[in-house]
Amino acid sequence: MKKSKLSRRITWRVIGIMSFFNVLIIGAIIAFVLMFSLANGSMRGQYVTDGIASNVETMFRLAKTVTFNNRTDIEAHLDSPEQVFDALERIIKLNKGLAGCFVAFEPDYFKGQGRWFEAYAYHADSTHIESRQIGSPQHDYFNGAWYQQGLSLERNDNGYLTDLYYDGTVNSGMFCSYVIPIFDRQGQKIGVYGVDLSLKMLNTAIDEAMRNVRKEFYVDTPSDISSDDEIYFSIQIIDSKGNRIAGSDSLDISMLKAKQELVDVELDMKDLKGTPYYVNTTQLGNTGWTLVVFQHHELVYTWGIILAIFIGLCMGIGAIIIFFFTSRSIRRAMQPLAFLSESAQEVAKGNFDASLPTFRHHDEVAQLRDSFGTMQQSLKQYVEELKASTAAKASIESELNVAHGIQMSMIPKSFPAFPNRKDIELYASLTPAKAVGGDLYDFFIHNEKLFFCIGDVSGKGVPASLVMAVSRTLFRNITAHTDKPRHIVETMNANICEGNDSCMFVTLFVGVFDLQTGHLRYCNAGHESPYVHDTMLPCDSNLPVGIMPGYEYSEQEADITPGMTLFLYTDGLTEAESGKRELFGRERVNDVISDFSGSPQQLIETMTGAVHQFVGDTEQSDDLTMLAFKYNGSLSMR
Repeated sequence: MKKSKLSRRITWRVIGIMSFFNVLIIGAIIAFVLMFSLANGSMRGQYVTDGIASNVETMFRLAKTVTFNNRTDIEAHLDSPEQVFDALERIIKLNKGLAGCFVAFEPDYFKGQGRWFEAYAYHADSTHIESRQIGSPQHDYFNGAWYQQGLSLERNDNGYLTDLYYDGTVNSGMFCSYVIPIFDRQGQKIGVYGVDLSLKMLNTAIDEAMRNVRKEFYVDTPSDISSDDEIYFSIQIIDSKGNRIAGSDSLDISMLKAKQELVDVELDMKDLKGTPYYVNTTQLGNTGWTLVVFQHHELVYTWGIILAIFIGLCMGIGAIIIFFFTSRSIRRAMQPLAFLSESAQEVAKGNFDASLPTFRHHDEVAQLRDSFGTMQQSLKQYVEELKASTAAKASIESELNVAHGIQMSMIPKSFPAFPNRKDIELYASLTPAKAVGGDLYDFFIHNEKLFFCIGDVSGKGVPASLVMAVSRTLFRNITAHTDKPRHIVETMNANICEGNDSCMFVTLFVGVFDLQTGHLRYCNAGHESPYVHDTMLPCDSNLPVGIMPGYEYSEQEADITPGMTLFLYTDGLTEAESGKRELFGRERVNDVISDFSGSPQQLIETMTGAVHQFVGDTEQSDDLTMLAFKYNGSLSMR
């Protein structure tokens, strides 16, 4: 069962990874096929719009060219109606692509022809050309937009192309006209000359495009582009008013009007009568007409989807076959691990002498067995070494605890320090970064003088604690014979420098305070300058103790008035680090001291709280020591 579970877990993990990448590959192929289908649909729509637009614009260019090229000939034959008809017939005879051409004159231009005279020539059939005068009260062209627009133009202006309109005067049907003004020999406007284009010509261009679509893009599809239920492909021309003027009328014209604001978007999904279509559009010259090609989404995607499904099925079947053989191979390969697992369980129970299986093949499993055997022997040795190291560590921790107790017993820690005295209040604290530390402080009163010191030994741990003990002992011994801070520090320097092979040193501040007069004498050996009330006490730059034998230290003096507090500290205060590696710094020390007016104990407790709030959960990096005393004045001074 264990072998079965292990092989099944690995098999399903492999199958999962293979399935994930197989799905990615299939998805990428399907996306590529669909993108290709979409690009092909875009190409097809653009091909059709470009072809039809080219044909229609060719018709418009023909109308413009014929109109401008023959205006001079018309203007040269304005002496009689017969000359006008002859000129129009020559034009229509040479341009079989035109539905007709005409000249409409201003009222009463030809005497005897009446108010309305519009000469018109057209193709009666494929072989005959006829001409006639079509102006009349019923065909009052003076009020026609085409006539008024054409008459408003100048000679050098482009002509005017009308929207599509119905005309039943000669050949009933839908037409559009291209018109320009004509002038007499004196340069006066006398009418409008133009040519007619038939809607049949536009439908012919669209039909030709539909045939090309069937021929070039639908070889493998049903022969009909449209069915009874769906319109798969449609071409329409829409005028400037949004009305369909040519092409298939199978799609809802009202829907086309609703989508006019989107005609400039190439190949954008639209919804016509609930059916999604892709749309290609283009503007036809300067006409204000829009050519629209609609393609049903099935026409765009059907063959791409079929191809994607086929590829997906092939890859899925292939994946199933691969999964089958992969699972069998994994189960067979995992059998040796079952035997090794049983041996491992014996070792886990503590039986380090349990026998391990042997394998015929020297593959990774055999290497694992050899490594497991090596680990088995290493575990036996490690357990023995761990027992010994655990006992040694316990002994060291016990000794460190004893050392911590001895070190802390060497410094005064009973407060209030002088309960029977009213002239001074003193409080101090020492918090080592490790079990034992290198900071020290000490104080005592002798002959109405307060002897005190604070120091910081270089380094941390046991070496620093030994130097700290020596420094404190020296301070006590030397102050029994002298009350000069300079002599105290110089004597301590001489003793610590002697035999100082480890080159350790102590920053030290020693002070002797006269409780009768409030006079302070002090010597600073490279230590942090203390505060008197909210002002830093001036200190000379002397070397720390233990660096240079025979160094001469300077001694300084100051007067402490009643009510003032002297605050001393080690660099563990200013260099306390937060989680962002920012230092507590002197500015924060100043902030606490400047706003404080309580007892020394309250000052140190407030400072300690500020440091803890600043560093948060960050591990303490250095010993933190503070000492403060407040001078209340002697009885004689009161």
